[in-house]
Amino acid sequence: MSASGPPSGIFVERRSGIDRRQPSTFPPRFSSHRRRHNKGRRKTDGGAYVDIYDRKNWGIAIAVMGLSFLDAVLTIYQIERGHVREANPIMNMAIAWGGVYAFFSLKAVMTAFPLAIIILHKEWPLARYMARLCLWFYIAILIYHMFLVGDLAGTKLFTI
Repeated sequence: MSASGPPSGIFVERRSGIDRRQPSTFPPRFSSHRRRHNKGRRKTDGGAYVDIYDRKNWGIAIAVMGLSFLDAVLTIYQIERGHVREANPIMNMAIAWGGVYAFFSLKAVMTAFPLAIIILHKEWPLARYMARLCLWFYIAILIYHMFLVGDLAGTKLFTI
């Protein structure tokens, strides 16, 4: 062997020369089956960032955003009737300063941004717990809204 490198003929080129990589698509496919699927090779590997989001994760995210929108609509409905006021001081200031559009915009941002962070960390047990907690929290809020709307209309939605 010389100092300049190994002698020729020892290494045989086995690559075919065909580039099998595919260009990325726009918009990105977050649920593509060509992307990484697993958390790691070892059973002890946990909390990894996997760039595929299954239907359950999308369903939770869409449900939380939908329930947040319904919460905003029902809150504005009840505020305009003059029977309640917004309990969140930040949202109350948004209504006072910018009206309904500012309220909806801020509500969407205050829901979507933390939800995106939670879904990004979907492989972490705490994030899975928090996503479901957000969903149940909004379900409880909407049940409370149903009682309020029914009470304001003078009808009993539920008899206890």
